Amino acid sequence: MAAKRIAASCLLVLMLAGMRDPFKPPPDRCMVSQLALWHYQGVVSRSQAATGIVRDPAGRWRRVQKGETLAGGWRVVEFNKEEMRIATGEGCEPAHWRWKREGSQHEKNSSGGSLPQ
Repeated sequence: MAAKRIAASCLLVLMLAGMRDPFKPPPDRCMVSQLALWHYQGVVSRSQAATGIVRDPAGRWRRVQKGETLAGGWRVVEFNKEEMRIATGEGCEPAHWRWKREGSQHEKNSSGGSLPQ
């Protein structure tokens, strides 16, 4: 009888150990929470090759090509001087994401910022 109780207790502990914490959000395997933290800055075109310029959440600048895979399995679908589109991956919601270009062509030449006058 004691052996049955020990076996049942072990089985119960094993089953409970495999359950996830109901108060913890489910894992974000598609990294959709990171989408808003990336910034598309524009495109550099040379003859037939175009390179997109993005800034990741860590503030690093990255050069991307059409078809390249980014963090979380995102794939660069297309980009132009105004926007960049990615596919987030199979089973991810949203399936596609689009970033609009930020900044302006001659932004470095302007005073920038919004200081009180």
